[in-house]
Formats: sequence, structure tokens, C-alpha cells
Amino acid sequence: MENISMRAILNIITFANPQILFGLLAISIPVIIHLFNLRRVKRVQFSNTALLRRIKEESSAKRKPVELLILACRILGISLLVLAFAQPLFKDEDNNLELGSEVLIYLDNSESLSALSANGATGFDQLVNDANSIVNSYPDGTVFHFIENAYSNSVSADYTKASLQELLTEIQQVGVDRSMEEISSRIKGSGFEGDIYYLSDFQNKRDFGAITSDSLSTHYIVPVTSEDISNVFVDTVYLENTFLSGTFANLLKVRLRRNFRDNEVLNLKLMVDDQLFSTAELDFGNQLVAEHQFELQANTPGLDRLELQLEDPTLSFDNSFYASVNQLDRVRVVEVFEAGTPTFVRALFDDNEVFQFNRLDSRFLDNEVITSANFLVINQVAELSNQLVNVARNLLESGGTVMVIPNQSSSNADLAKLGIVTSSGVNERLELSQPNFENPLFQGVFEDENENIEMPEATISFRLLNSELDYLQFRNGRSFLSKVNTPGNLLFYSSAFDEAYTSYTNHALFVPVMYKLALGSKANLSNLYYYTDSETLFYPVDNLQANSIFRLSAPSGDLTPDQRMDADQLILEIPKDVIQQGQYSLMSEDRELGTLSFNIPKAESDLKQLDQQVLQDLNNLNHVAVIQPETQGDVARFLEAGVAGIPLWKYALLAALFFLFVEIILIRYL
Repeated sequence: MENISMRAILNIITFANPQILFGLLAISIPVIIHLFNLRRVKRVQFSNTALLRRIKEESSAKRKPVELLILACRILGISLLVLAFAQPLFKDEDNNLELGSEVLIYLDNSESLSALSANGATGFDQLVNDANSIVNSYPDGTVFHFIENAYSNSVSADYTKASLQELLTEIQQVGVDRSMEEISSRIKGSGFEGDIYYLSDFQNKRDFGAITSDSLSTHYIVPVTSEDISNVFVDTVYLENTFLSGTFANLLKVRLRRNFRDNEVLNLKLMVDDQLFSTAELDFGNQLVAEHQFELQANTPGLDRLELQLEDPTLSFDNSFYASVNQLDRVRVVEVFEAGTPTFVRALFDDNEVFQFNRLDSRFLDNEVITSANFLVINQVAELSNQLVNVARNLLESGGTVMVIPNQSSSNADLAKLGIVTSSGVNERLELSQPNFENPLFQGVFEDENENIEMPEATISFRLLNSELDYLQFRNGRSFLSKVNTPGNLLFYSSAFDEAYTSYTNHALFVPVMYKLALGSKANLSNLYYYTDSETLFYPVDNLQANSIFRLSAPSGDLTPDQRMDADQLILEIPKDVIQQGQYSLMSEDRELGTLSFNIPKAESDLKQLDQQVLQDLNNLNHVAVIQPETQGDVARFLEAGVAGIPLWKYALLAALFFLFVEIILIRYL
């Protein structure tokens, strides 16, 4: 039992200067003095010694206990004085970690820490206080290093206690988070070895592989203490029709998500160019997802600056979501015609702000113009030349769209050159059947999905045998407008556009269908929004802007990101350590090309705490300690009691002075 107690004491008491303990040998001095009285004795002669003999015996009986007390005070005084200089430290019995001479602190300053912690402060404020406690727990002369999500300083930069505490007063929250893999990789790249502290809510940090495998440093995990908070956030925003044209309405669809099932009804606002456009009341019911759609009327101005606002009193950092519907690069439409071709196609696309239109005579083709097209219309050309067939095939291979409107005298063999397999039709004039309203081509075209709308008529001049998808059909099920089952996006009408063969070109269906097919021929290279942790974005520009320097402009300042051109695409490398939530104007010199919207990543809004089992497994490792503060100051107490140790030298010095004082009293008065 005594051995166990002594082992426990040795486990919890350590010394900063254990070599001074050799000074305990000095306790032999008062022992020697006590055993060998070195005082000289003077002999005095008396005539009668009987009385003196009796006095000596009485004095010796009193002096022996006092001398033993004096000896004990001297031994305790010297021992405690030596212990005071050895600087004893009291530590928790089960903690064998020591403070290092170099310290690195990672402070998570992402937006998710705006949530209130258990003590009523924000999680970010709590972590800043914990960081100050860590700094104060180390002695003067300790070298500190610091890292946060914005990477605004070098990991290799040295800080003193005072300079780091001053830096902590200036740190602000940013709209970017870092994974444990990113943080560990940055620390490893600096070559740092020492005490590493990770202060975070660990919301987006699940992979601790780099920590568990690094035993050269001591790792301290400091999670913020907070409860799981139910939060509602915008999950997805998209247009029903990929392209927004000023000629017909569109729908802006919004999907909201929450992480727990305890929210009531919420209000959602749509702001267009800082003006209230529409409101909605959303009830999740018993679901985690709720959806709503806003109708965007034709020619609505300011759609490049959309803002969705949530009235959620729980949190404020993610209650705004930004999106931009920009006027994209004009779709390049080329029509190849011959003498006598109807002008319906030219009337549709010529002099239109959405389209860049060119018209080429089939006898005088320009390969460069056709190759640059997004949408090629071969309009009632009776004989397809080898040049036209080859350039059309090249366009299909490069991702363009080719539409063939046959001439009444076109041959099946001629059409087969492009992969269109047909047989002669019966030249019967029939009405078209109702369109499939579920097909995206017709979404947003009709205000009411009326099954009884009057449809146009057409003559079945050709019967398509290799149809992949029919957009419009005759009443008898034969295809009128179809996507041909062949490589590339090849479209085919089964009838010529002459008024003698169809009334389709005079029907209300003609314009939106042709526009949507043309708009769909050009990929939408500009997203409605990006996240602040996005690395790369694409934006369409024309050739006149190819040599310009592009920048992002906002009230908070301008950014000039790394950039390059790829054909007609501008590729920007986003500095996610600088970009902020909000909207930026894309500028080319003094010209504004469009608006780019940035939002906080969805992972930041999903406020779920790290699994406690993960923390427990980490804490079981010899080189990892998990500090879970419940109240302010817990981090400092943990480091003091468990790692640095509680200094006891002051108490040892006071006790030594006390026993020396007792010795003086004993000598003086007894």
C-alpha cells in the first residue's frame, strides 16, 4: 500500500529543476551539529559542586526536547528551501504531457462559429478566449506560431506572447472553412514540431488521420462547447429553364433545408436589385426540405442581383443567399439557305439581342463562320454539298447543334449523308398532337397546360426512321420535330416550312420552340452562384475582350484573381482566403460584363457537432489530448493542472521561512 501511494505521489509531483534536489544533502549539517557539539567547554572550580550537579541534571532534562525541535525545524527549513528552488509542480495523475518550447495555434474563424455556445457567447468569442488562455499558460520566451482559415499570415512567422495576443484581438470571421487535411498539410509543409492546438467546432473536420500518425508533436484538440442548433439554409437555387430569355417567363426554384425537425413556419423574401420582388411563407411540416418557386416575368430588370432573405432568428450569418442571372454571351446562329427559301428563320434571329445571326448562301459557304456557330440551320437546301456535310459533321463533333429543315425535293440519299435515315412520306396533311408538357422544352412556354389548345397542321413529307426523341408528333404518332439518333445534337423537321406544307410557322408554338432549341445549343458557362470556397469559375466572353485584364469589383474593394482564356471562356482562379459573401461586378477595364454571386458553403450552415466517440478515441492516444471546456477558464485550468502543472515553490518557500522563524523562537526564548 505504501509503494502504491508513493508511486501516485511521484506521478503527480514533478520538478522544473530536479538537479537542485541534490541540495537535500545539506540536511546532514544540522544533524552533525546536533550529534557533535562543537562548543568549547570552560572549566570553573567551585568549593561545593553538589548544588551545581543538581541544576545541571534539571537543565539537561529540559534542553534535550528543545534541541530535537530545533533540529527538526532546521531539517525542514533546509529541505523546503531546496524544494522551493527545485520548483515542484502538481499535475493530474493520468497526464504525462509536457509544455514545449514552440507552440502553434490553429484558430477556426469560419462563419459557423457565429452560433451561441453553452455560456451565451458566440463560439468564435469562446475560442479567442481559449487561445488567450493557452498563450498565458506558457512561460515568457516561448515561440508561438499562428494559423487561421484566411491564411493571412505565414505559419513560419514567430510571435511572442504579447504580439500573438495583440493579433488575436484583430482576427475576424471569414466565409471560408478549412478541412483537417488542409490544416495538417499546411503545418507539415512548414516543418513545425512542438505543441499544436486545434481550436474549432470541428463541423467540417472529420478526418484526423494526419494527427493520429504524427507522434513527433503533441496535439491538443479544443472543441467549442455548444448544443446542436436547428438551422434553416438555402440548399439549391436554379432556373427551370437553363437560359433566361426576355421573350418568355421563367421560374426561379428554391430548395431550403434544415438539420433538425423543430422549426416553425418561416418567411422567405426575394429581393431584385435591392428591391422587394416577392415573398413566401414556408412550412416544412415534418420534412427536412421545403421548396418554393418565384416566377420571373419577361424583361424583369436587375436579375443579375438577386438576394434571398430568410427570417430565421436563430442565426444571422447565413440568412442571405445571393444569385445572379446574367445576360450571357450571344448565341451564334448561322442559317444556310438557297434561292426560294422562306425567311421565317431570319425573322426570328436577326436583330435580336440574344442571338448573333449570320445567313449564308449554300453556293458560297464560309467554313470559318459555320464552325464558329452554336446553332446551324440548314434551311430547305435541296442538295447537300460535300463541303456543307463535312462542316456540319465537324460542328456536331465539337458540341454544336445542327437543325435540318428539308426541301420538298430533298432525297433520302442526300439526307442520309448527315445520318438522317428517312423514307418518303404520304404527303398527307395532319394536325400535330398536344406536346408533352413534362418535356423541359415546353416548360415555361404555356401559362396553362391546356389539353385542348389548337395545334398547327403539317404535311408528312418525310418519315424519320431513326428518331431518338420526338419533341412534336403528328396525330398518327409520326414524328414532326425530332432529335436524330446519331452522334451529336442533330434535329430534323419532317416537313418544309413553306406555307403550302405547314401552318406551324404561323403558330404561337413556333417562336418559343425555335428559341429554346437555339438557346440550348450553347452551354451555360455562368452559374447562378458560387461558394466562397470555390476554386475555379468560368464566364463566357467575346473575342474582343480576350486580351483584357478582368477584375472583381465590390464595395469592400477590388480583386484581380489569376485568370486565363480558353476559347471564348474566361477562367478565374478564386482566392478563397480573400473572397467574401456577396456580389461582385466582373469588370473589363471600365466595362461591366456581369455579376458574380458568392455564398457561404452549405457545410457551414449544417450545425452538427463532432461525434464524442471520435474525441474519446483521440484522447486515448499518447500524443493527443482533448480539452473540453465547459466554462470560461477551463482551458487554462487544464493546462495548468494537467500539462504545465500547478507551481508549488511559493508554498515551499513560505513553509521554509516559517520553520526557520520557529527555530529562532526556540533558540531565543527556550
